[in-house]
Parts: sequence; C-alpha cells; structure tokens
Amino acid sequence: RAHPRFRRPSIAMRHQERTRQFEKQTFDVTSQCERYCRCICCPCVGLSTTKLELGPDEAVLTKHDCCNHIVQKRPYAQLGSVDSHHECGICWSVGSDLTGRDGRLMPGWGCNAPLVREIVEELQERKLGRGNVAQMRSHEDLAASVAHAHAKLDTILSHLGLEPPAPPPPPPPAEALAVAPLPAAEEMIRM
Repeated sequence: RAHPRFRRPSIAMRHQERTRQFEKQTFDVTSQCERYCRCICCPCVGLSTTKLELGPDEAVLTKHDCCNHIVQKRPYAQLGSVDSHHECGICWSVGSDLTGRDGRLMPGWGCNAPLVREIVEELQERKLGRGNVAQMRSHEDLAASVAHAHAKLDTILSHLGLEPPAPPPPPPPAEALAVAPLPAAEEMIRM
C-alpha cells in the first residue's frame, strides 16, 4: 500500500482529464454571394457548396462544384489564429489558416453572426484542447511524474541506507562526433 503522500493520479488519468474528446460537428459554410456570382459568371461550374467538418483531431474543409472537389485537412495544432471578422457593418466571416489563399469563410449571406461566433469558439476550443497547448500540458504532466518518481527513489534509497548511483557521463562534445569533410570535387576528379 502506498504512503498517502505518494498517492497521485496516474499519468494516464491526468492526461485523460486534460485532453478532452470532441464530437464530430459539421457546418455548412457555403457563401451564397460567392455561390451565385460564380454560377452567373461561369455557368458550367454550377452551384458550389462548402462544408466544414470538425472531427476529433482535425478540421476538414470541403469545397464542391461541378468541376472541382477540393478537400483540405488540417490538424488543430496547425491552425494558427482563428478570428471572426466584421466587415461593412453587417457581414461576418471566419478567418484561419484552414481557409488558406481563399481568405475567409462567410456562411450564408454573410449576416449570420451567431453561426460565425459558434464556429470560431468551437475551433478555438479544439485548438486549445487538442493542439500544441494540450501537448505541452501532457509533457508537463510527464515531467512532474518523473520528478515524483525520483523523489520516491531517493526516499527508498535513504531508508535502505544506500547511496544513489552516480549520474551517467555527459554526452561527448559535438566536435568529437564531427565527420571529416568530403574531398573537393576537383580532388575526386583527379582520383
């Protein structure tokens, strides 16, 4: 039985608490203005649709029309900034690295501020919960657990009256690992 001061939740339990699982969500982010303008300018393309799927680990943006089917996937850790943009007093859009060179996602006729806020909040939450920040927290948990294990070992060794082992030798300097340079091209030709 563990001493009360050494009882701590396992790394797996703390990791599960910190990394939240997300349900799959789908948003229709088709810009109606762009959809009809493209159809008028180039009728062969037809009416286009744009869909944003937020999965457990990545966001998927799918654009589809009669000529193209473009799918872009991006893990939440690679999303970068996620912002809502308010333009012309009434238009709302979502801007992120997911949209790439196309700019922003403007769902519907561009006036749906609650939907834009919901998408931005959901992307931010997933970015924090599954992206780099979550990985950093996991590494911090691991470092704390290793430090705790070292404290336990030091206590056990002192209780048994044993000296801790010597630390391992430091790695050799980078100069010792350097490889001899290759002969110049002129020398290789002469050989």
